Amino acid sequence: MLTKSRIDFKGVVFDFDNTLVDTKKTILEAYTKVFSEMAEKFNVDKERLISEADAFQQEKIRELAESKASYNHADWIPLIAEKGSIKLNEKEKEYYKQVFYSYVIENQKFSSETEELLKELKKDGKKLALLSERDSISGLKAERINKVPFHKYFDVVVIAGETIPFSKAKDGAKPFIETARLLGLSTKDIIMVGDRRDLDIQNAKESGMKAVLFTGYNNSQEKCNYEPDLVISDISEFGRIL
Repeated sequence: MLTKSRIDFKGVVFDFDNTLVDTKKTILEAYTKVFSEMAEKFNVDKERLISEADAFQQEKIRELAESKASYNHADWIPLIAEKGSIKLNEKEKEYYKQVFYSYVIENQKFSSETEELLKELKKDGKKLALLSERDSISGLKAERINKVPFHKYFDVVVIAGETIPFSKAKDGAKPFIETARLLGLSTKDIIMVGDRRDLDIQNAKESGMKAVLFTGYNNSQEKCNYEPDLVISDISEFGRIL
């Protein structure tokens, strides 16, 4: 495990979703907004529809996690509506998708300590990178990243599958090695901080990076051939290894 007396690093690579921002919570809130509005329009039970949305989402994520397949939460809205006996036409499908995406973009959740940590790292002379998978819609991840106030602290922003051709889900260590190259550092001088054991910890370790698992927003249970060097539940805890 990493300790303050042993750690020596020149750069940090952060994941975005469920690491720097609580995407899981924002998506649940976006679903609540969509299905509350839908329930009122179609005169169906709001609580049941929201409950169906949460259960459907969790089940789909469990199914897709093993295959590391990408998914679009907004695409599930018409399927959840059908479970509530609501048949949406194409115009309504598009409208509710836009309600969903607008909420997600404008209501990203993050700890008040996140910016302070990044500021401290920069002050300490560390190079910082953000490495995230592309969203299902081209350009959406970049728009979301640019909305958070702390994006200015990153020397490099890498969107796997969009700004680089490699995907964290499909190309293993390649996105991590490429991010290190863009930072101008060796992977052995970098720490990766992410929430997924299979995509963040495994790939970072295989690239030669040290890896910190963040569990504050997502309790990762995916299979991984490596143990993280450190597990933290609050982003401010990362400061203890500086």
